[in-house]
Amino acid sequence: MKSTLSTFLLLLTTSLCLTTAHAEKINFDLLAASPVGSWQVREDIVTNAKGRQTGTTIRTSMLGSEERNGETHYWIEIGIDSFKINKKGQRKADGDRAIIKSLIPKSTMVGDPANVLNNLRGFGVETIMQSGNEKPMRMGNSKNMMSGMMAAFNTEIQYDFTDLGTDTISVPAGEFSTRKINGQGSVSMKVVFKKINVESDSTMWLSSKVPFGTVKTEGTSTTNGKQDSFSSTLLEYGMSGAKSEISGEPEDLPEMPNLGELFGG
Repeated sequence: MKSTLSTFLLLLTTSLCLTTAHAEKINFDLLAASPVGSWQVREDIVTNAKGRQTGTTIRTSMLGSEERNGETHYWIEIGIDSFKINKKGQRKADGDRAIIKSLIPKSTMVGDPANVLNNLRGFGVETIMQSGNEKPMRMGNSKNMMSGMMAAFNTEIQYDFTDLGTDTISVPAGEFSTRKINGQGSVSMKVVFKKINVESDSTMWLSSKVPFGTVKTEGTSTTNGKQDSFSSTLLEYGMSGAKSEISGEPEDLPEMPNLGELFGG
């Protein structure tokens, strides 16, 4: 399994993908677009300052819902396959398939973007992770882990959105009438003695006809002064048939300590 830090960063990244694409002011209803059983597959490509490219194919599925502590929660699963791209454009798999299945409160997926991103501190009351053929691992306190990790790394998130109107675009999954949104912001954290600051400027094309909304994303991301460009394109989607890819009975991880308290957060 990935290290604790890598797992945290992966959870943070996938959380941002799920939560930054909706807000009352842009009139996009994520849950209405993503009924239980729906799924989407997209391809993400990152090009660094030297022109080197890496990519991931990401399948996101809405598996089901349940009530916990008086609030509706949704099981959302993300399957991630990473690959490298050489100078000739040829692709080579990089590592095992990673699967993250998390039970996410409804409140995390609605509301103003600033509130949504702050709700990452309550991300996932239960999370199951599996890498390749390894045994799946369950974190029953993933909500506390996310909050503790964000506190431990002094994580700060700032993000603003601008509605750019409507736009019709074509991607491998088809042609869509979309809402075009620009997002600008930053994520900063301190890992040991090093501060990491990521500034992002992205344009997103959203459609209520597509599960989880995202049809296309492109933009730049600058990490401590080094700029990468990125793109995300919808390959295919469906409104039914989503099934969990987690195989085997999950093993419970021991409860993690409150990292915020350990690191003085």
